[in-house]
Amino acid sequence: MPSYKNFDKKLVNSLSNGFLPSFNQLRYIGRFLSNREKQIVAGALGAIALTAVIWLGATIKSHLVFGPKNGGEYSEAVVGQPKYINPVFSSGNEVDANLTPLVYSGLFRYSTTGKLMPDLASGYTVSTDQKTYTISLRQDVRWSDGEKFNANDVLLTFETIQNAEVGSPLYSAFQGVTVEKLDDFRVKFSLKEPFAPFLNTLTTGIIAEHIWGDIAPANMRLAKNNLQPVGTGPWKFEKMVKDDTGVIQSYTIASNPRYHKKSPYIQTAIFKFYNDYEQALEALRGKTVLAVSFLPNNLKDKITGNNLINHPLSLPQYTALFLNDSAEPLLKDANLRQALAMAIDKNQVVTQALGGNGIAIDSPILPGQLGYYPEIKKIVFDASGAGALLDKNWTRIQPEEYFEIENAALLKNHQAEIDAIQKNPSSTPEMASTSIKNIRQTVADSVRAEMTTGQSYYRKNKEGKILSLTITTADTSEYQKAAETIAKSWRALGIKVTIIANAARQINRGAIKDRDYAVLLYGELVGADPDIYPFWHSSQTEYPGLNLAKYASRTADKLLEDARATTVSAEREKLYKQFQDVLAKDLPAIFIYTPYYNFIVNREVKGITIKNILTPADRYTNLTDWYIKSTWDWK
Repeated sequence: MPSYKNFDKKLVNSLSNGFLPSFNQLRYIGRFLSNREKQIVAGALGAIALTAVIWLGATIKSHLVFGPKNGGEYSEAVVGQPKYINPVFSSGNEVDANLTPLVYSGLFRYSTTGKLMPDLASGYTVSTDQKTYTISLRQDVRWSDGEKFNANDVLLTFETIQNAEVGSPLYSAFQGVTVEKLDDFRVKFSLKEPFAPFLNTLTTGIIAEHIWGDIAPANMRLAKNNLQPVGTGPWKFEKMVKDDTGVIQSYTIASNPRYHKKSPYIQTAIFKFYNDYEQALEALRGKTVLAVSFLPNNLKDKITGNNLINHPLSLPQYTALFLNDSAEPLLKDANLRQALAMAIDKNQVVTQALGGNGIAIDSPILPGQLGYYPEIKKIVFDASGAGALLDKNWTRIQPEEYFEIENAALLKNHQAEIDAIQKNPSSTPEMASTSIKNIRQTVADSVRAEMTTGQSYYRKNKEGKILSLTITTADTSEYQKAAETIAKSWRALGIKVTIIANAARQINRGAIKDRDYAVLLYGELVGADPDIYPFWHSSQTEYPGLNLAKYASRTADKLLEDARATTVSAEREKLYKQFQDVLAKDLPAIFIYTPYYNFIVNREVKGITIKNILTPADRYTNLTDWYIKSTWDWK
């Protein structure tokens, strides 16, 4: 008798040739499932589908990246005019200094982190006495015109710089350095004395021997290749446009296909030249350009819209008050210098002069530099303490007494004129009286005109001399705001303060060259290596030295000399810290702030990652990584 156990299952199985059901059979599965079972199956299928979608999305996301694509045109507004796109001359003009490193390469270059690394050099050795540097050169480098680079180019470059007839601004930097060709791809530099930062000087661009070798030194400035350069950098000259008067309106460079490292993504870069920053900003806002090379803080607030980005770059530059006691003997008083420093709220100066676009400092060696010394003994802002220091030698007097003292002093200067009027036989008593009265009135008016309404009192010493100082600075918005903020603080202590603002382009030729100032508010750019010898050694007190405070200290000199003579970083750092202790004690200058460099760029330009620069030109350090065009790539 046949078995009917599991008859339905056996009947279904008998209709299939295999273990798994066919598609036609699966169409009837709903008839065999309960509602609860149908819900479970639907949920399971949904979970499988969702998992598959998530896995697929994660796979795509991990392999598909949005990145740079070759092409596009970068444009930048620049204030000024190019003259010499030539490393022999370019340091004398900011526009030239910015553009030259794009076309020329040096033996060494700086990375985006400020680290010195080989460029045209492939390696180097230093002798045990630290006076001889042997540089090996890359053998795969070609000039943008196709000629091969070799040691002759290096030799010509430095011989040209050292030739006084050429007139290179770098002339003094390479005096005493002997350059010798060892073979086609090795050169030797010999120094008279050890100089730790020497390799930093070899970032200077190298010029081509086959271009410049036959040009007489005296004629180099006249050569067309100063504006139509042939270099080994990532960019090559393409064209320039001049107006009818010969003024250069734009300068175009293109990606150099012969560059020995990674070629730029951007194919062309155009620099357009303007007379001032207002015009440059207007060009940026009008989308005539994609960037402005630099924007002063007083214009920073005029950046509107979300399409413009301010890249605040940190420069190794400090602004300080240099106290020249040779011009103003009052500044020899240690208490006075101390009080002047204590009276200044540096953070307030940063806010007023820079709009907060900078940081307060206490030393000439800045954050990130070798020898940076945050533990240095700082002078803390303390207006009441500053007043107490001044009270030791300077008595407080009311404005009325100040007026009488100054009025009497000025009248004394006119006494000879008054005597002449009184003795004049052709003058009647009435005429003489009127003339003398007019002189007295003119003197009184001039004294009152110099008195500041916000100054509640003045100071005099035992000899009756009024405590008076003059701040000399440049007539830029930044310096003038800083000077006014500092003057206000000093006036609150009873000090009479006068501000003299010289034209920014003339201050070096005038006041700084002659050291004609009592207090100078000015900035110094110290460069990559904190070799502060040129700024503080006593041999640099006269122009063209950069010791603006005319500071002289045998102890400080010895520390700076020793720091220059060692290449051991730990030893140099120790010496720099000791020097800063001496400087803080002697107080020849009051260090105020280090500003940020405002580089304004349209959001269309991507890949700008640099934060710290050593010179304004270093904003282009990773220009080869910038891009305008982009694409999705599978990795």
